[in-house]
Amino acid sequence: MQNSYKILIFIFILLLQSCAGPQSQTNKPLEQGVLFPVERNNQWGFIDHRGNIVIPLKYEGAVDFSEGRALVKTEGRWGYINEWDIWVVSPEYEEAYKFSEGLAQVKYDGRYGYINKVGLMVVDPKFEEANPFSEGLASVKLNGRWGYINKKGVMVIQPRYEKAFNFSEGLALVMADGKGGFIKKNGDTFIEPKFKWAQGYSEGLAGVMVDDQYVYIDKFGEAKFKTNFQGIRPFSEAAAAFTRNGKQGFINKNGIIIVQPQYEQVGDFSQGLASVKLDGQWGFIDKRERIIIEPQFLTAVSFLEGLAIVEIDNGKWAYIDKKGHFVWKSFE
Repeated sequence: MQNSYKILIFIFILLLQSCAGPQSQTNKPLEQGVLFPVERNNQWGFIDHRGNIVIPLKYEGAVDFSEGRALVKTEGRWGYINEWDIWVVSPEYEEAYKFSEGLAQVKYDGRYGYINKVGLMVVDPKFEEANPFSEGLASVKLNGRWGYINKKGVMVIQPRYEKAFNFSEGLALVMADGKGGFIKKNGDTFIEPKFKWAQGYSEGLAGVMVDDQYVYIDKFGEAKFKTNFQGIRPFSEAAAAFTRNGKQGFINKNGIIIVQPQYEQVGDFSQGLASVKLDGQWGFIDKRERIIIEPQFLTAVSFLEGLAIVEIDNGKWAYIDKKGHFVWKSFE
């Protein structure tokens, strides 16, 4: 059970706290409401927001729905089901990912390609690595370098970067010679790779390092404001986490501190709440620094569609609602 738990926590942390560039993670409303993956005794299925089992616990692995499809694993391979537990893409892939803009990257015979929502391979599996589509383009790795393809699989920005991240608000973070810069969707350079540290744009701002100082730049490439922090993160719901003197808090988009740096660690704001770690335990606060759910968990991940995943004990996890009530426990 513990291995399965770690896999689920890993998935949620990657989706919600990635600094490689912002991506929309909002599930689309389904016929019977949003469904959430759950595990018990190494068997996976899905519940609704009240904790009722909607899809029986029978799979080897499961990832939450996106665009009406959910990733599930059976007999060591990944495929996709719909919200009525009907296979729509047969389980034949070594790896598979959530749908984004109608396509999903999958791994077949050691290479990555893209399928549509009925399982048709629309971009042949020939890439060493691949990211989801964002704003009509996806970054892919070919012959050791990163570039961008369109939804027909045409390489529209040639693979010349050490790393290339998703487009957001018309710009993408790319790495060259160990430094970060930004490009436009036509491949033109917006800001030459010159930053030794950089994050993708989110809510109109991007974090970069200039002269060993963390700075947020706007869509024109101009400094919006400078900071004296030890670390910064992208904006989420008009708030960004920062680190000062080993403690974390939040600022607004004018650089004003709205949550004092008093926490050992924080997540990002999502649905009005952020997870925070205090005295070794996790809880949730709002933007007015009010504790909404008392710190009591070993781990807590940001809310998504009204529920958050928390670790109660070593290897025992649960979903809670925004009042802190348990909706599902993995061990009951």
